[in-house]
Amino acid sequence: MRTRVPTNNAVASTADVGCGIDADAQRKNGQWTRRGLLLRGLVVPVGLLTAPIGRAAANRAAIVTDVASYQERLEQFARTHRFALIDIRADWCAVCRRIEREILAHPGVLQHLEAVPLVKVDVTAMDEGNRRLLSHLRANGPPTFFIVDTATGREYDGTRSVGSFNRRDLVRRLRPFTR
Repeated sequence: MRTRVPTNNAVASTADVGCGIDADAQRKNGQWTRRGLLLRGLVVPVGLLTAPIGRAAANRAAIVTDVASYQERLEQFARTHRFALIDIRADWCAVCRRIEREILAHPGVLQHLEAVPLVKVDVTAMDEGNRRLLSHLRANGPPTFFIVDTATGREYDGTRSVGSFNRRDLVRRLRPFTR
């Protein structure tokens, strides 16, 4: 199928060019057809779903699964950051998935994660390395969040939450460490 770019000073959208839609065939008497409008409406949301969310924060999020990788990541962050947010999570944890999807991806939280990088402690496997790391962090399991000093690994009092929480609570706990 050959794609034609409109020549009547119209701007070709991603739906016209990227999806192989013949734009002139989609127009009738200067009006877009229902099919053309529906296809354009679908292209934008699909593009948003495939775009990386919080690219800067995601690039700095570190996944650790044992004590050695946890300490190594804190040492790396200590070179550039004074604090880190520890997120003890697991793929099988429904609350963890909701926190990641609804809270950690929120623009207000992502803004704070620029200053306080995220260390994801993944205990999905719940193997011996995971159990040692949970013991080292004095945590029973996911979801658990707290803020540590990257140089010493010391947890700051009043920053730990166990179980579900809301975005405003996380931002309130992060705010003193982002100033």
